[in-house]
Amino acid sequence: MTSTSAMLKGMFKQPAFLITVIFLIVAAAGLNVTVQGMKLHFKKQSVPLRMYPGTDLSQPLRKAALEANPLKSIPERFGHWVQVSEDLPLSHEMEDVLQTRVYVFRDYLDVDKAGDETLKQFDGKHGNERLSLIRGLQLAHPDWVMNCAVTYYTGGADTVAHIPDRCYIADGFQPTTYDDARWALSDGGSGSSTREVPARFIVFEDQAGGSRQLVTRNVAYFFQVNGHYESDPLQVRKGLQNLFEKYGYYAKIELMTVTKDTTLARETMIDFLDSALPQIEKCLPDWKQVLAGDVK
Repeated sequence: MTSTSAMLKGMFKQPAFLITVIFLIVAAAGLNVTVQGMKLHFKKQSVPLRMYPGTDLSQPLRKAALEANPLKSIPERFGHWVQVSEDLPLSHEMEDVLQTRVYVFRDYLDVDKAGDETLKQFDGKHGNERLSLIRGLQLAHPDWVMNCAVTYYTGGADTVAHIPDRCYIADGFQPTTYDDARWALSDGGSGSSTREVPARFIVFEDQAGGSRQLVTRNVAYFFQVNGHYESDPLQVRKGLQNLFEKYGYYAKIELMTVTKDTTLARETMIDFLDSALPQIEKCLPDWKQVLAGDVK
């Protein structure tokens, strides 16, 4: 104890040490003043999702499930696309890989092309029986079925999680087409106006072989981050790291079809998004309200 006290007294008698201590105190005080004065935010506050307008919350169990994951309130039907898959939870291990528990993974059927009789085939089918029917239709008629995934992240500014560029390659697929495009999509209004949404379109060829049937995967994805759209994960992270923003969130919208016809794949995805994206957006945060402080 005595030796420690003597050592500290000796250190404080050294001018260089005192100057360093004073400098650090002034720097810390200056940093705090700067952060407060410029309203910088190193840690983002979470932004809640919205419930789809008109969602029935009269059943207590359904209400609890939707409040935990409002993405499940996205409609089962929009335009001529109808959900044919079931909203089933992933395993805890898969959720850990995904790094979120707020998601939906769905398959939608184009009833204009498939017809009502095809849709009726799903009546009374559940689990593997329903999944087998979906996969059969997907392989036989690639433009009839659209796989759609929406995942949501908020309150952080880390590396964007679980993007196809890494995940498909890790699963034995090789990208043969890699296109950063801007797709003209409906703005969801009553008129015919359009907007451009950036999208990353990748064609993956299956290299695994073995017992797995080799199938070409056409994947497109993009993000809504703090009220605007990006297709580059690095730009998403850059937006989340904006120190002037108090809040931070991003949602990844990802589509997949199985066809070697890349033109057909793009056309089908754009057709799907024309109907789907305006509906998905009704569950995503209203960034203008967030900026106005209306976060509930």
